[in-house]
Parts: sequence; structure tokens; C-alpha cells
Amino acid sequence: MSERATKQLAIFVLVAFGWTWTWDAVYYGFGWWETLPTTLPRQWGVPLGAIAAVRASDTSLRAWLSGIFAWRLHPGLYLVAILVPLTITNVRPVLRALGGGNLSYSPPASLPLIVLFVLANALILGGIEEIGWRGFLQPRLQERVSVVTAGIVVGVLWWAWHLPLFLGHRNFVLEPVPVLRYTVFVIGASTVFGAFVNGTNGSILPLMLMHAGTNLGPVLSGSGGMGSGSTMLPLVVGSGLWWLIVLVLVLVYGRSMVPNETLDRRKTRL
Repeated sequence: MSERATKQLAIFVLVAFGWTWTWDAVYYGFGWWETLPTTLPRQWGVPLGAIAAVRASDTSLRAWLSGIFAWRLHPGLYLVAILVPLTITNVRPVLRALGGGNLSYSPPASLPLIVLFVLANALILGGIEEIGWRGFLQPRLQERVSVVTAGIVVGVLWWAWHLPLFLGHRNFVLEPVPVLRYTVFVIGASTVFGAFVNGTNGSILPLMLMHAGTNLGPVLSGSGGMGSGSTMLPLVVGSGLWWLIVLVLVLVYGRSMVPNETLDRRKTRL
């Protein structure tokens, strides 16, 4: 890796982690975890890191943003972006209900509010991270390693970037099983996301929807079946299904995880 490329990656990591962890320290120090939306300021460290790194390169910032926000894509890509997380998050309640249990439609809010949440999450909350993780970092790592390896490396950084939330955020539990479940989920999802962004020729818009759909969670509720109360079910199914997708893609396409012509077209564009 060239000195210039190493400098860009260092800028990205320093700005992304520095901005986010500074906000985390403020929230932790003032005890704001339970009362304020911790996600809004911290998320922006990742896109800011990517923008700072691109500005330090020979790449036109406008051209780069135009590429990652290209929206004229096959409609099926947007459909896949919605259906994949929706399916994965709802398999677990279905299995909980198998064997005589109850399964019901139990969304977290009304449909208009769900749509609003997904759009907000995609555009200003979790989805905005994709500007950095898959819009900037993934393709640059792919210049040296395979798609699957790049996805795993991004996943490890993504996991580390979230670590301060385990110190007090109500959605993160600092116990062995929840940490293991989260680790398996983040690295597996990152690897799938890395493959998907190559399928969109570098556009992150469908991926932002996929990220938001993952944050939405299940719309079904299951209980009373054979899997009800199992602590391993979320790990094996909820997190493990991302790795099943990785396995299928690797078996079909190899470490590129996408058809060769798709990856070649992506490299040509870069």
C-alpha cells in the first residue's frame, strides 16, 4: 500500500473514531445515555472521516460523492436491500413459535412511522455510516485484498467503533453472550454489505436502506414454541444467518463474493 493510501486510511480512522468516541465520552461523563439520542452525533464521525480522507487525496470530492450516491440502479437492488434484513430479523420469532407457540404481527409502530424511521435511519442515523465504511473504506481495502477479507476487516473496525456503547447504552449489554452475538452479527453483516456494494457498482443508497432495515428489528412476535426462551437462538439464527449468506456467496463466486464481471466493472470505475 502506497504512503498516500496509508495516510488516507489513517485520516479516516483518526477522524471517525476521534469524533465518535469524543461524543461517547461526553454522553458517558454526563450520564446522558438514557435521556438523549446518542446515535445522531456519533454516527457522523464515519462520513466526516471519509470526507476528510478524500479531500487529502487527488480524488475530486464531488466526483466521489456523485459515484457513491448514484441512484439510477436496478429496482431489484433496492428490493433486496429491504427484504434481506426484514427476513433475517423475522426468522427468529418464527422459530420461537414453532412447536405449538404463537406467532403474531407485532410491529414496533404503525406503518407510516416505520417508513419514517427507516428513511430517517437511512439518511441521518445508522445508514449515513455507509459513506465511510462501504463508500470509502471497503473499495480501498479491496485494492489489496479480496472482497470477503475487506468485508471482515471493515467489520472488525465497525465492531471496535461501537465498543464504547457497551459502557452504558441501554441497547448494548456488556455480558459474554450478548457481546458474542453482536460480534458475530457485525462482522457477518459487514461482509455481506461489502459484497452488496460491489453489486451496486459502488452506490451506497441501497446499502443505506439495508442498514436501516437491520436497525428496525422484527415486525413479528413469536413465543411459546420449542425455541422460546433459548439464549442461543439469537446467536445461531439472528447473527448466524448473515454468515450463511457469506458462505453461499463464497461457494458460488469465490472470495470475490460477486460475479467476476461485476467486480471487474467496479474496479474499472475506481
